[in-house]
Amino acid sequence: MSRTKIEEIPDEEEEMEEMDEDDLEDEGMDMFEALGSLLATEEGETIATTLVGLKDATERIAQGMEMQNKILVKILSAMSSAKPCACPPVAQGILAPA
Repeated sequence: MSRTKIEEIPDEEEEMEEMDEDDLEDEGMDMFEALGSLLATEEGETIATTLVGLKDATERIAQGMEMQNKILVKILSAMSSAKPCACPPVAQGILAPA
């Protein structure tokens, strides 16, 4: 009896892994480069720089609102402490000339 050499048949999973590795090398595209191109503009602005800009703008808006509230409180306190006007009362309704 002669023994025949049985060749090992590679598993499909092993073939797929080899193909995936080869495909990545052939394409020449780095995954980090691809991700970076999606998350940054041509000028180099990223999500992080945009968020910092929004934070700064929000702080400036908040400061402006605080100043506006202080001014409004001063106006209200001045109006409430003022004496009522001694002007003659205004006639109600429409008056026709005599």
